[in-house]
Amino acid sequence: MTVTGIGTFILDFQTTNFDDDSKIVMKMLCDYRASVHGETHNPQNQEYYTLDPPVSSAGWSFAKLFIAGQFVEKLYQRYSDQIEESRGKKFEDKFVSWFARGLELRNCQAKIKIAQEMRI
Repeated sequence: MTVTGIGTFILDFQTTNFDDDSKIVMKMLCDYRASVHGETHNPQNQEYYTLDPPVSSAGWSFAKLFIAGQFVEKLYQRYSDQIEESRGKKFEDKFVSWFARGLELRNCQAKIKIAQEMRI
């Protein structure tokens, strides 16, 4: 499968422990960035991904996670075997399933899903 011309991924990020889980997701993205670009994390350089400040309700925090399409393409080039083996029929579903598994393996309790804005 060739993956090109992907737009920004918008994911719903839901958690009961935003401080810890947001650190895990940002560290994971930083690690992925280093694996595809050979760069270390620079907090001033967030063009690849960003996590909006959360909105809290009933003990849960809700935020949007944005991942640049070009970064998703690079991740696919590097991790295509793992992404292709993930659950889902469409690429977006496979990518989110793969990404969620990475969070799970790092003991992140957040739930992620494709935001409604991406399904339009």
